[in-house]
Amino acid sequence: MSFTFDEKSIIDKIISGDNDAENRLFIHFKDRIEFLVRAKLRNRVSSDDQLDILSEARQAILLSIRKGGFDHSKDKPLEAYIAGIVSNVVAMHFRSLKKNNPAEDIDKHHSLKDPNNPLDNLLNAERKEKIRKALGKLDTKYREVILMRVYDEQSIEEISNHLGIEKRRVCERINYAFKLLLKELKKQNYFQYFGRFDK
Repeated sequence: MSFTFDEKSIIDKIISGDNDAENRLFIHFKDRIEFLVRAKLRNRVSSDDQLDILSEARQAILLSIRKGGFDHSKDKPLEAYIAGIVSNVVAMHFRSLKKNNPAEDIDKHHSLKDPNNPLDNLLNAERKEKIRKALGKLDTKYREVILMRVYDEQSIEEISNHLGIEKRRVCERINYAFKLLLKELKKQNYFQYFGRFDK
């Protein structure tokens, strides 16, 4: 597939919500993004983890551009801007690995039996429609783990067995899925009555 790639035009269209422009962006930078991820990881993670990080990098790039994070007038190439986002995503991945007992922590944090858990509010009937729309914006694998964790109330181990991946990767995927979900819900002013989430 060939086309003229005009960075400014593509960015403007993405900001305006043009899905085709988003596809063109990732077709154009596909090889470069994959190379950057592999170079930053230096074979320190499994191929499955690498695919997850690549997906996270694409999500981060898209979210940043949608919010107007790239300023074409500053003479910074779009490729350099993308490289910076990839570096940040990879760095965040390795920082998350340093946390102690991620499986235990996430079980405590997301326990539905905790009356102070904000997830109880996510299940509130009057907000179901906003949640449904927000979930629909997520990639299938992120939506899937949230549904299993929250709605089916499956444990980390059960999800691990179901998906055939390590518990550590389940925890990382759930944590990232919740970050994406919260971003989508914030766009819908879901937390307008919950000031503690508006950070």
